[in-house]
Amino acid sequence: MIEISTKPFVKDALIETLAAHDRYASMPTSSLFALVAAGTPRSLRPDEAILEEGQRSLSVFVLLQGRLKMTRATANGRHALLALFSPGDAIGLSALGGRVSRVTVTAIQSSVCLDIPSRKLLSANPQLLGDFLAVFTEHVAECRNCLVESTFSRVEPRFARLFLKLGGSVGQVRGEGVFIPVPLSRLDLADMTGTTIETSIRIMSRWAKAGFVQTSKDGFLLKDRPALAKICGD
Repeated sequence: MIEISTKPFVKDALIETLAAHDRYASMPTSSLFALVAAGTPRSLRPDEAILEEGQRSLSVFVLLQGRLKMTRATANGRHALLALFSPGDAIGLSALGGRVSRVTVTAIQSSVCLDIPSRKLLSANPQLLGDFLAVFTEHVAECRNCLVESTFSRVEPRFARLFLKLGGSVGQVRGEGVFIPVPLSRLDLADMTGTTIETSIRIMSRWAKAGFVQTSKDGFLLKDRPALAKICGD
């Protein structure tokens, strides 16, 4: 993986980083150059927000390194976890319409994103805006599908589908299985699957004893994916 430094602003490295992601591979080189030229790399500390619920954002963002999460405040004072973002994802579509954000997006770990002022994107050539919006549309559809899936079936199959999906999208093959480099709390898991933290704790404890999933401070190791697939009924 190419290491991104915010100082100095190395445009060629940023263009190469974006081009390595499937969703940007089809973008014309001219659009990638224009996108990078319009933005500035920005470092994020863990738990630092780039979007705040109820506030108006002036930028859209492309995640270059790290992980981000999208949450929304609920009536009972909790924050429902709606989506996770990986390098290459675009965040902050509300900024293009000048709307107030309905969600909060924060860094799960130290991250780097490309901060693109919406005025620069809107004043760019139509080809760049069209190419970039296509990336946004793809990820919004993925998030919606994930949320729809979580509203059906029993809780344990929802957990299994979540881990298998994360393993397929961001997993790294290791000797014992597939490592998911996303440190999620038991509350995060409960919010993502629409259950209680108590149920989340019980399922993860049972899976650890069975040798299905091992939790670490940096993420999760899927040690028995066939067992998770069986829980899903696949």
